[in-house]
Amino acid sequence: MLGVAAKLERRRIPERTARGRADANGVKLGRKPILTPHQQKAARARVDAGQPQRGIARSYNGSQATISRLSVGS
Repeated sequence: MLGVAAKLERRRIPERTARGRADANGVKLGRKPILTPHQQKAARARVDAGQPQRGIARSYNGSQATISRLSVGS
């Protein structure tokens, strides 16, 4: 009996998530960015100037991966 209920629930999950996305019209979903656009621009400039990504990340209290993604996205 529980297996049947679980199967039905698994089928309904995509329907509910699709409805939730449709209801979120104009709302940006996901996490807020760690760095503001101004900080992103400054961090990219520092990477281009040759500063190590890890040091830049520490100065913004973020991770090296965040800074790495910035330099790849530009």
